[in-house]
Amino acid sequence: MSKTQKALSRQHFRVAPLTAAVAASLGLLASGSVLAADPPTVAELQAEIARVLAENAKLKQALSAQGGVSVPVAAEVAAPVAAEPAAAEEPQALGEITVRGKKKIELLKDVPLSVSVISGNELERELAQDLSAITRRSAGIQFNQNNTRGASLSIRGLGKRSFTETQDPSVGMVVDGVAYGLSQLANFDFYDVDSVDVTRGPQGTLGGKGASSGVVSVNTRRPSFYPSADYQITYGQRDTLIAKANLGGPIIDDLLAWRGSFVVDRSRGYYVNNFDSNYSLYNKNRVSGRTQFLFTPSADFNARVSFDLEPHAPQVQNGLTFYKNQPDRFADGSLTDPSGTTTRAKLAGYTNASGVFTPGRAWFAGRDFNGTPYTYDANYIGDNNLNFNENQGQTVHNKGGQIDLTWNLANHTLTSITATRKYTFDAHNDEGTPFDINRNGGGGVDYQQFSQEFKIKNKPGSAVDYVAGLFYLKTDDDIASKTGWGSDAGAWFATTAQYNALDRNAGINRGAGLALLKDSLDDAIAKGDTIVHTKSSAIYGNATWHTTDELSVNGGLRLTHENRNTTDIRFLTANGAGAALNPVAVRGVALGGFNSTSTGALAAGNTATQQAVADAVANRYFGAASYSALTAAQLAQVAAAKSLRAGQIGQLISGITSYYSDNLWTGTLGPSYRFSNDVTGYLTWQYGEKSGSALNVNGLSANVRPEKTNAFELGLKSSLLKNTLIINADIYQMNIRDYQSTVRVVDDFTTQTNIANGQANPLAYVTAQGNVPKARARGLELDAVYSGIPNLSIRVAGAYTDARYVSFPLAAKPDEQAYLAAAYVDQSGLTLPGVAKWTGNVGAEYRVPVWGNKQFHTSFNTAFTSRYNNTDTLSSYGVVPGNAITDFAIGLGFKSGFDVSLIVKNLTDNRAHEPAWSSYSPNPYPRWYGLTFSGKL
Repeated sequence: MSKTQKALSRQHFRVAPLTAAVAASLGLLASGSVLAADPPTVAELQAEIARVLAENAKLKQALSAQGGVSVPVAAEVAAPVAAEPAAAEEPQALGEITVRGKKKIELLKDVPLSVSVISGNELERELAQDLSAITRRSAGIQFNQNNTRGASLSIRGLGKRSFTETQDPSVGMVVDGVAYGLSQLANFDFYDVDSVDVTRGPQGTLGGKGASSGVVSVNTRRPSFYPSADYQITYGQRDTLIAKANLGGPIIDDLLAWRGSFVVDRSRGYYVNNFDSNYSLYNKNRVSGRTQFLFTPSADFNARVSFDLEPHAPQVQNGLTFYKNQPDRFADGSLTDPSGTTTRAKLAGYTNASGVFTPGRAWFAGRDFNGTPYTYDANYIGDNNLNFNENQGQTVHNKGGQIDLTWNLANHTLTSITATRKYTFDAHNDEGTPFDINRNGGGGVDYQQFSQEFKIKNKPGSAVDYVAGLFYLKTDDDIASKTGWGSDAGAWFATTAQYNALDRNAGINRGAGLALLKDSLDDAIAKGDTIVHTKSSAIYGNATWHTTDELSVNGGLRLTHENRNTTDIRFLTANGAGAALNPVAVRGVALGGFNSTSTGALAAGNTATQQAVADAVANRYFGAASYSALTAAQLAQVAAAKSLRAGQIGQLISGITSYYSDNLWTGTLGPSYRFSNDVTGYLTWQYGEKSGSALNVNGLSANVRPEKTNAFELGLKSSLLKNTLIINADIYQMNIRDYQSTVRVVDDFTTQTNIANGQANPLAYVTAQGNVPKARARGLELDAVYSGIPNLSIRVAGAYTDARYVSFPLAAKPDEQAYLAAAYVDQSGLTLPGVAKWTGNVGAEYRVPVWGNKQFHTSFNTAFTSRYNNTDTLSSYGVVPGNAITDFAIGLGFKSGFDVSLIVKNLTDNRAHEPAWSSYSPNPYPRWYGLTFSGKL
């Protein structure tokens, strides 16, 4: 390009904003439906300017492709995402959609997929900042509440899971074009959001990482050469302070621009730990920032570099549990706790099958905390009765960076997205009492990923529109589990027989028994690590053949190669006071103890070293010269203490590795027909294979098989009543084979321990990821937007979901069926956990000029969910009743851009929850209100 051409290019860039602004204003005036009764805000004008610039850019690109004079494209410089949308799995990748349009949902009418679109402005007006709030503004998608690590997303009833990093999520998460290997990476505050897209059904032929149930794509605002600065400050209940700011603009005209955004979110939780009122549960302690740079050395190339960081910060999102009395009897009349294993039995006593009452354990009787005696009825049972001593909570950290490169070629657009992310999580759990039982226990995650994607797409206008690319994702994850025991742990975890031998019936040996109870577990620590390495590479392509102006046929194919390995280890990392009470070995892991019988007598074959350990036990606890000098009662006490310790140490694993490697296919095929400019129908078949995983359960390899989904969808998209009413609807059926889900596997080790200890209902399970033979989801979905009433916009979404197990003959027994002799029950035909038959939301915003140059506005969003069962075992105690949550805002805006709003979240104070068998978690976010001040600088 000559100097003259460059000069003309720069001049064009400087004049273009003014030209676009005038054109946008005239267009709005001409429409009559917007400004006649509703003067545009600055944000609306800016959005319209960006839309006009994007359209202008595309026209210039088309002219250039046809041999016209090459000119700089202002919209490509200012907003490169207009030509290359942000999300990798998003339907707008077909090339005709710009995220800066006012009504993005209108522009999806030719996309043969079920998609919901939520604008960033809609989220901001009611402070909807996280996945929980975002999912309440769409239908057929659910956020499964847990702590930062354990929460998950499900679409069409598929995807609910708990704590696992060895398995891919069913619902993919994409942020600014970067696919996340873990949903947890997105379980934080979102800020400076442009739009959120929810795409349903198997995905993968458009790029990114494949997903079996759908994708949630979050698109943040990008840098531009237009200077901007805005802020928002919120003060609210429970010492809430939320501060946001976004600013940016040119650094070097026509060459380098930037955008910086940050959010501070601090507040106390609603629930307070009575043991230490300095700590509240589900408090917020989040700070996050993102900086982006846009480099545009030519009209045909641009680069965006982005960095974001959320520093380590603790939040107490563990332990929000309310306890209730476990039912006394099963349906067959048998006692649910005949041997005294529940908290009530330990603290308040129990009655056995013979009618004999055994009082609570003396170890815990009369213990005072904060000057008040602690009792089961006064301090453990009941709502808001939170009393625990492990207050460290969980500490999380999230950061990442990416480089987006875009080349505008003659007839194609080539993009490269290179990204890396790191996430850490560390939790400290408590058993729910102030006693020194669990100490520094919990789980931790240290995760990092690297991804690279190359994508090429042709520019629209040909008989065939297509996109193709290569995708690579590498993840490394270290999942730690730790169990620490305190001085009260032995008395707490002892069986009734063990406690009787060491305390209740110890007689003259009670002093030694109490010492054995304390030392059996005090200061011991067991730690496990699950180390997961994953490499995923894929080639994909998707094409739409426009056979006529009305009929198009869309098809896509993806081949993914997965290579995974998982290694598990578990060791006793600290012996504490009871090293001499260790077993000789557990599964080949030597622990240095001595070998004895069930009565405590020395077994044959002890070495001289082991004999010395036994003699030291006799001397320490009974003052005896040697182990052979102990009485039968004393030997029984040693046996009880050793059995207690061994039962809590559990399985140790010196190291086991499982491997998984596979080739997986994803495909889509279907026609769409444009009945008119306003109505389009489509039929789509989607096939997806979700990767299996390398998994170890109970120290043995237990790989999870790949999940295979056949999905069929029939949809209709329409724009009616002069484009004031948008209605998108579809019906679907998804047939899933080897559905990956949380399952319960019989824990042979613990079961045998329970049998040896004479425990009633000894069968024990361990939660793991596994396969359900067959599942099915079918239903219908609706999205609608209406803007035909002056000053008012209405958004409605609804979904009917019938998702159930077709075949699940080996399901774990729910708590209330523990009396059954069989190890499993058949749940074939039952609705999947966490699936509500009806979900929906309605939102509306009303804006009207008042007092000359001011604008009154109010809005609300109500999300409705019908009843559903929230437990993995489908316990009858896990049913959450139908409920609705409403967020509301009312405010006044000024010509300067300043605005003040009152925001109420959970207006009706909905606290629906599952009743549960013996405990439940309440809604962590009751009603909240605050004042928000925002403006532009």
